[in-house]
Amino acid sequence: MSEVCIGIDQSYEDTGISVCIDGSVKVMGHIYLGKLKSKTEKRNYLKLKLEKVIKKALNYGSVTCIIERIRLRSEGFLNIDYIKSIGALNAVIVDTCAAYGVSVYSVDTRCWKAQIIGTSKGSSNKYGVPENKWPTIKYFLQNGKERCIIEEVTGRKTKGTFERNGKKYRYNDNIADSGAISLFWFKGDKNKLKVEK
Repeated sequence: MSEVCIGIDQSYEDTGISVCIDGSVKVMGHIYLGKLKSKTEKRNYLKLKLEKVIKKALNYGSVTCIIERIRLRSEGFLNIDYIKSIGALNAVIVDTCAAYGVSVYSVDTRCWKAQIIGTSKGSSNKYGVPENKWPTIKYFLQNGKERCIIEEVTGRKTKGTFERNGKKYRYNDNIADSGAISLFWFKGDKNKLKVEK
């Protein structure tokens, strides 16, 4: 039986979710929640989708889940509303996993970036990707995963997009982040993980 890790970059807008089996990222995707009206709807929808991922993952072996740890301070500020809402989202993930006997751990953003990508510092790029998100995108581009993280863009949106063969595209950093988080179980320092209950 294999070891499986589900990596989740959770948010109410677009949750990245990837599956790593025996140290190799096999599935990279996301659950777009932006069009749903309430946070309750978003949490319920995420639960349904996550259940499907867990059920499939359990066919391959023992499953663990890693989520991104809540940042208590952002730019020096303590955002209580953010902490409450992301805590509720995390609880849905933890409870859904628990129903299938899957343990959930959290990892600090800077920690997984440093250990998996090799840096937590941003860098410039020609694709319009925010500097802090680029190293993770670059990592997966270099590892042959472009088709997993590229999306065609329709409509007027130009920020964060680039053109190729007359079409507009963007790289989805949520998908890339979840891929790196899923790798942490195999390549990161497990002592840096914190059990979420």
